[in-house]
Amino acid sequence: MMLKLTDVVSGYTDLDIIRGVSLEVRKGEMVTIIGPNGSGKSTLLKTIFGLIRLRSGRIQFDGVDISRWRTDKIVRRGMGYVPQERNVFPSLTVMENLEMGAFIQKDRFKEGLEEVLTIFPELKEKSEQKAGTLSGGEQKMVAVGRAMILKPKLLLLDEPSSGLSPRLIDTLFEKLVSINELGTALLIVEQNAKKTLAMSHRGYVLEMGMKRFEGDGKSLLTNEDVRALYLGG
Repeated sequence: MMLKLTDVVSGYTDLDIIRGVSLEVRKGEMVTIIGPNGSGKSTLLKTIFGLIRLRSGRIQFDGVDISRWRTDKIVRRGMGYVPQERNVFPSLTVMENLEMGAFIQKDRFKEGLEEVLTIFPELKEKSEQKAGTLSGGEQKMVAVGRAMILKPKLLLLDEPSSGLSPRLIDTLFEKLVSINELGTALLIVEQNAKKTLAMSHRGYVLEMGMKRFEGDGKSLLTNEDVRALYLGG
């Protein structure tokens, strides 16, 4: 098991946003979390990555309890995270952004860069360009590439298709499939539910901070309740 959440509760101030969620990501899997806006999807990812304090429950990553770990320690253990917004340093070049992905283990940068540029060859010719001048799709590639520099065992992605055109969404999702095929497990929060579930091994549906449905990607796509409530019929 790569990731296992048991009865996780977390939130902001005195409000519980995540209310007793349990889920799993197995080694080599691509797993998608869908649900309406405000259901707690992004909060759940931030809790897993140590950005929001776990109030109760348990988070295990690669066989180790990381429930109270700092984010930098979680990264060293082999987890990466791509936030939905503000996910590049606009004043830095593409190469400098990628270098930031190895700030805690600089000796691993060269090896990781080779793999990242294999997945995202588009970034090689733009290596000296400021990230803030790139297109939205290119910035997403930089953000994912930076998170991949240390070759994480598990990559968390928050709304990777947000703000992209349909063509760029297709391109980015092809890249994510390639990353998964290279052995990195993916846990994706995504509004583009139909497309993401179709390429995922399994999926979960959150509603009001609780798990409403779970199953393999294709079965969720054909589930009448899921279709009616979350996939537009």
